[in-house]
Amino acid sequence: MPVEWQGDHKLLGDAKEDFERELRRLGFEPGDFLVQVRRGASTAGAEGSAAIRYDVYINDLKHPDWDTWKLEGGPGKNWIAEFAKAAKHQR
Repeated sequence: MPVEWQGDHKLLGDAKEDFERELRRLGFEPGDFLVQVRRGASTAGAEGSAAIRYDVYINDLKHPDWDTWKLEGGPGKNWIAEFAKAAKHQR
C-alpha cells in the first residue's frame, strides 16, 4: 500500500516515489504513513519551481504515540534525507 498523501503533495513530483522507496529501505511499510504537504512562502528573488518552499508533515499511523515529523522542502532542502536520519533514531 502506498503512503497516504494530502495537501499540496503535487509539488513533490518524483520525490513521493523516492520517499516510499526510502521507507521500505528503512524497514517501514509505506501504507502506515500519512504525509501532508503545505506550501510555504516563496523564496525572494527566485522564480518558478526554484521559488517554491513547503513543509512536509509525516505521521506514522502504526505508532500514533510518536511525534509528527515536520520537515522543510524546496530548493536546497533534502527532506527525505532528514527524515531518514531522524527515523533511524526513532526506531
